[in-house]
Amino acid sequence: MQIPLDGWWQIDESNALRSGELCRLLEMWEQRRVGTGVPAREAFTAEEFMSFGGRVVLLDVEPDPFRLRFRLLGTRVTLAVGRDATGSYLDEVYEPVYWNRLRQHFRRVIDERRPLRMFGNMAHSRKPHVAAESIDMPLAGPDGSVAMILQGFDFEDAY
Repeated sequence: MQIPLDGWWQIDESNALRSGELCRLLEMWEQRRVGTGVPAREAFTAEEFMSFGGRVVLLDVEPDPFRLRFRLLGTRVTLAVGRDATGSYLDEVYEPVYWNRLRQHFRRVIDERRPLRMFGNMAHSRKPHVAAESIDMPLAGPDGSVAMILQGFDFEDAY
């Protein structure tokens, strides 16, 4: 099922990924799960993330007040969006109209503790001509709560 977000991003609950690299990342996430739980960040190595050719983003989750911070931005992502926002909060980087939509999406990934695919264009980064696909996957902290979000991105016409 696809839920439109006014032509900017759409959510695909079926997670029908088109990108082979994103399929591989989602498979890796699934393999690292313990039972029906969420894998921990420690279940992945830096080398594994590097094998995705700069398509990986890690977001720190701050629950109260709810904020997300870019911990890691892959080089392919920074080239596609035209900036490196490592260390910045999403609510500082994106205009409120985009942040509000992203916040709803990420709250859902956290609350439902499952991956969700998004696709559309990069209007939030002032690049509406760039088509993109992402898979957003929760990662558990030491106490089992969702402490990070692992994102995988792929782009068309990014450069």
